[in-house]
Amino acid sequence: MQKHLKSFYILLTHILIVLIIVMSNQAIIAQETLKVDANTKEEVVNKVADFMKDYYVFAEVGEKMGGYIKTKHSNGDYDSYTDVKKFCNKVTADLREICHDKHIFVFYSPEEAREVAARNGLLPAEEIEKINKMYFEMDRRANFGFSKVEILDGNIGYLNLNSFSGSDYACETAVGAMRFLSCTDAIIIDLRNNRGGGGGVGSLLASYFFDSEKVPLSGVYLRSTDTIEQSWTLPYVPGKRMPDVDLYILTSSRTFSAAEDFCYSLKHLKRATIIGETTKGGAHPVDVMIIKGNILTQLSIGNSVNPITKSNWEGIGVKPDVEVSAEKALHTAHHIALKNILKKTTNDDLKQELIALIDRMQ
Repeated sequence: MQKHLKSFYILLTHILIVLIIVMSNQAIIAQETLKVDANTKEEVVNKVADFMKDYYVFAEVGEKMGGYIKTKHSNGDYDSYTDVKKFCNKVTADLREICHDKHIFVFYSPEEAREVAARNGLLPAEEIEKINKMYFEMDRRANFGFSKVEILDGNIGYLNLNSFSGSDYACETAVGAMRFLSCTDAIIIDLRNNRGGGGGVGSLLASYFFDSEKVPLSGVYLRSTDTIEQSWTLPYVPGKRMPDVDLYILTSSRTFSAAEDFCYSLKHLKRATIIGETTKGGAHPVDVMIIKGNILTQLSIGNSVNPITKSNWEGIGVKPDVEVSAEKALHTAHHIALKNILKKTTNDDLKQELIALIDRMQ
């Protein structure tokens, strides 16, 4: 499971993180044009249709998508599109008319094409190494998704996590963050700006909030193997477990994919209180394939399956337990956390401190 999720991160977050990359092979880029001719459009439509039919998680939907864009092409709906990016956007929109899957894209990206070619071993070894180092450096400079760890008033731990990185260093960073928060009386994990990813960091973080006995999280159905690969909490974590510490997760309408997975699993295990907005609604792991040159497609190759609900959050998002605007979510969670700690404490001095904090937050 960890291997699949790690690859899903590499595929997905390279598209979601918008960065300007200075390419080493300027000669190749110079030859690229943003115009698209009739032959290329026909080839793209046909190949995208084939990929959807052969690999999309739901075979019947994939075939319907392919047939739809072929019909659109035959009817001349793409004739007026000469800019490659606008053409790709139109094909994407047409595919989504059928599947309503927010993971579906047809897009133009020289950078992503090089990354996919490197992943498939289609470039020289030294070029592959250079690309891998470049993406690692991007990940490192983003601190593997961990943007802030602090202690809020009242001994409430706060972790702001902007992505789920597939790097092993992300797990090391997670361990450091959890050690820092290990003596807090409640923890808030902020996923309001988290657009997903993968790797083992989600399972690792979740494991800190349970005992050592393994607990099933959401698994993934893969069309290629026709099997469900289950994910679990870990029997061992470095540092202190916090199975009885109140946990709050902040969400927004931007929260997506692996971040939603984390919310959905912990919500239905009744281990966390979700506070904020209903999330974006993407429950499918993806693959990215080269169509032609620097034109690619991203498509869903699997489907998340939660062991409790036997379903997922695709298209509907994860509904919060406490619904407030994203802007008010942190204040609301902090306030609720303080009030819940107050209910449990028997220390008179602490009670007075908490009451004072709560009054200031009114």
